[in-house]
Amino acid sequence: MSVQFLFEVESVQRGEQPDEKLVLVSTELLYKSSGETIFTGIIPVRVNEHGVFVSIQAISSAFTSKYLRTETLFRLKRYIKRMKDYLDFD
Repeated sequence: MSVQFLFEVESVQRGEQPDEKLVLVSTELLYKSSGETIFTGIIPVRVNEHGVFVSIQAISSAFTSKYLRTETLFRLKRYIKRMKDYLDFD
């Protein structure tokens, strides 16, 4: 199963804690071979001084496949970690 992951930051909002950001990430998964869309939606990610926390509830409700759940979680976390310094509030 060859899957392409496309992520784009939709918005950055203030989180529940003073030093926390809530990042809403537009997520799209496609099969590389056919171009068929597997998933399209928004996944929330919390970012604070301790790390990047992808919403497990959103991932679990979006995918039944364990591979897609773990791979999306890993790739989305890596994507946001690289952008962490550039995330400004809307």
